Amino acid sequence: MATTLPKLLYFAFRGRGLAARVSLFNALGKEGWIDERVSLPRYKKVVKPESDMNRVHGEYVTNNLPQLNLPCGLKLTQSHAIARYAAKLGDASTRPSHYCTDLYPTNPRDAALVDEAIAIVDQILLLTPKDIDPVLKEKNRVLYQKSGFLRVGMEVLEGRIAQSGGPYILGSKLSIADLYIRAPLCDLFELGQFEGVTKEFVDEFPLIKACGDAVMEHELLKAYKEAGFKS
Repeated sequence: MATTLPKLLYFAFRGRGLAARVSLFNALGKEGWIDERVSLPRYKKVVKPESDMNRVHGEYVTNNLPQLNLPCGLKLTQSHAIARYAAKLGDASTRPSHYCTDLYPTNPRDAALVDEAIAIVDQILLLTPKDIDPVLKEKNRVLYQKSGFLRVGMEVLEGRIAQSGGPYILGSKLSIADLYIRAPLCDLFELGQFEGVTKEFVDEFPLIKACGDAVMEHELLKAYKEAGFKS
C-alpha cells in the first residue's frame, strides 16, 4: 500500500538500525514515519535474486536491511546513508519538542569526525575474521584484537573521544557517530556477540563504553524510549 510517510524496514533489534530510527524520530516524531519491524521468517521467505538489473525496484534492494522507502518511490539502502539523510530532515516550524540539532553536523570538521567514526565501526565489523574453520577463526580473532583493525579502530575512537573531552565524539554534542558506537559496536561487546573478544580487551577502552552509556542517558534517547520504541 502506498504511503505518504517514509518507511524504515529493519529487524526488531538495535543493530545497524538505531541511528536511522533515532534520527527519524528526532526529525519527524513518532507519527511522521513508519517503523516497520521485519521478522526474520518474513525476511528469509522473500526471494533474493543473485542478479537483477532492476534491483533498485526490488522489495529488498541489496538483499539486506535496513532500507528506507520514501514516498517518492526511492528505496534508500546503507544504514549510514539513511542515518545521514534522516539527520538532515525536519522543518524548523514543525520540529518535535525533543528535537536535537545537528545530529549530522553542518560544520565540515565535525562532519568529517562523525564520518570517520561511522566508517571505523563499519570497518571493524567488515574486517572481523569469519573463517569457517573454528580453530583458524579463533587464532585470527586473537590477532584481530591484538594488532589488527579491531585494536586500531578502537584506539582511534578512544582517542577521538579523549580529544573532544567526551562523553561523545564531538564532546558534549550527540551525533549519529555516537549512535553507531552504541549500536552495533557496544551492543556486540555487552551482549557477548563479538565471539573471541575478551572482556580484558574491551576494558582497555573505558571512554568508548562511557560513550555508549551516555547515549542511552541522552534526553533524545529518553524521549525515544518514552514514545514506545524498545530498540
